Order: sequence, then structure tokens, then C-alpha cells
Amino acid sequence: MLAAESPFEGERENALAAAKRMAERKGLTLDEAAAMREQAAKEKPKQEAKGPSTEAEREFANRFATATHLMDQEIRREKARREAALKAAQERGLDAEERRAEERRSRQRSSNRSNSKARMNPYRHAAVLLAETSLPFREVASITGLDIYQIVGMKLKMRNVA
Repeated sequence: MLAAESPFEGERENALAAAKRMAERKGLTLDEAAAMREQAAKEKPKQEAKGPSTEAEREFANRFATATHLMDQEIRREKARREAALKAAQERGLDAEERRAEERRSRQRSSNRSNSKARMNPYRHAAVLLAETSLPFREVASITGLDIYQIVGMKLKMRNVA
């Protein structure tokens, strides 16, 4: 019985309690359930996982494969239909206003980034980040654009020597 195989006391107790509940549901004692399990294991030879063996199993497997294939085709057809409908709507100009608004927002974001005159000196920025945050060196390097060796050097120079 599986309950006896566990090296842990609590696990054995829980497995035994679960086995008792299952046996009671079937109206059996624990010994009767264990005997039935052993008998079923002897009667049913282990089959290798070669695929369906009977004609009915092969027929079911074929139908299942066909249905799966058809579902995949239907999904592809629906995606193509959606893309065609979206393209047709864009050509008719149904979302032209939304696209123009998004382009304006995009241009504003890019112009704000490129024309900013208030950029902090990267060395000063790195010093502030190293002193006031616990960001990793790689993150500070990617934010400031400095080399990681420069960041590590700055951190070492910022230490208080005792």
C-alpha cells in the first residue's frame, strides 16, 4: 500500500485516511479494497504506449485528429477574416481619427525626448543614483549611458574610508 512507503509520518497518516475514505465510499473495508487493487493489477497486463490497439480506438484517434486539425484551420480562417475586416475598416477610414491622435502623441513623446535641454550630466546622475538608490550597477549604467566599469569605479570612490 502506498501509505506504508512514505518516510514521513504525517504523509503516511494522511494517505491512510484518504484510502479509508475512498474504501468507505465504495462500501468496502481497507483490506478488501487493497485485495481488489492487487487482483486488478494481475488481470490487466501492462500495455506499451504504442498507440491505439483496437479498431475502435484507432477510429476514435483518427476522428480526434481530424477534429483538432479542423479546429486549427478554423482558427486560422477566423484570424485571416479578422485581419481582412480590420484592413477594410482602416481603408474606409473608420479609425483614421484614432490613428492621427496616436501619431500626434507619438510625435510629442519623441520630440520631448530628443529636444530636452534639461539633461543631467551622466556622471552626476550616476552619483545620485548610486548614493540614493539600491539599483544594480547594470541598471545605473543603462540609465546613464556610462560604462559599467565607470559606475563601479564611482561607487568605490564614494566609499568612506575608515
